[in-house]
Amino acid sequence: MYILNDNQVDPFRDHSNSSILAPVVKRPLKGVGRNDADLPVVGLEGTYASRDGKPVFLGVVSENFKLVQMRDLTRAAETAIKNYFTPEQIQTTKIKDVSGRDGAYVERRYTIKAISEAVAYSDIDVGTTIAAELRIRTGYDGQTSTGCASGTVDLVCDNGMVSWKSLDAISRRHTKFAGDISVFTPWLDSAMPGFQSKVNTMREWAAATATWKQIEAAVEGLPQISERRAAAILSRCATEVRNRGYNAYAVSSAFTFYSSHNSSEFPVKKTGNDNVAVTLAARETEVSSWLASPAFASLTQIAA
Repeated sequence: MYILNDNQVDPFRDHSNSSILAPVVKRPLKGVGRNDADLPVVGLEGTYASRDGKPVFLGVVSENFKLVQMRDLTRAAETAIKNYFTPEQIQTTKIKDVSGRDGAYVERRYTIKAISEAVAYSDIDVGTTIAAELRIRTGYDGQTSTGCASGTVDLVCDNGMVSWKSLDAISRRHTKFAGDISVFTPWLDSAMPGFQSKVNTMREWAAATATWKQIEAAVEGLPQISERRAAAILSRCATEVRNRGYNAYAVSSAFTFYSSHNSSEFPVKKTGNDNVAVTLAARETEVSSWLASPAFASLTQIAA
């Protein structure tokens, strides 16, 4: 039971009015024919968020598209989190909301700072602290599935690494969801063992020393990476090895910097739409494939 005393602040309450929780509705679309006559658009509908009493257009979806309200997802998830963690652990939780395409993509991140582990780098007296991170997302333009993720975030540089799992069952039966917290029980049950496993893996990466030539070969051998992107990643690797040493963890940190930041090194293209969150989410998927590739494995196996 999550019970606050008079000296504790509820981190969830502070984010209860976030714009990502605005209610979303579907409405029929209409075209304009001769003499300005309305023409129904068969099979498609528009999605709209209500903000400040005004409708905000989010996208076009099929008439069978099932809306999942982000406010319902976060309410159920946070009830499950309160039942799972102690009040002291929840007090350390940092909540961050991100959105893209004017709210068509929404995501909430929970960084549990009380669940953290130090990662020591090989051969140099430098380290960092990795905290557990939980995420929930959904979308309203037919391009993003409802999902939850668990993983890690570097408390020094804010680089994140998570694994997404689809919550298609919620999408299929959203009208019956009604804040059912049971769907989040497996999410939390697997998150903590998964976190410890990831930290152990990172420690192995930190112990896997490599030469610059070996790092170059690994980056240039990553799946579906362009010559230009490889050069930019190697430039970031040069920064990371100066701070973290010549090891596989430094290379992974360069990857996650790329997927976690809209920076001068890896700028998100300005297209007239707020697509930063969506682009970074796509980069996370890309980085996951890099970390699972034989090219990156070649670095971790050098010291084996």
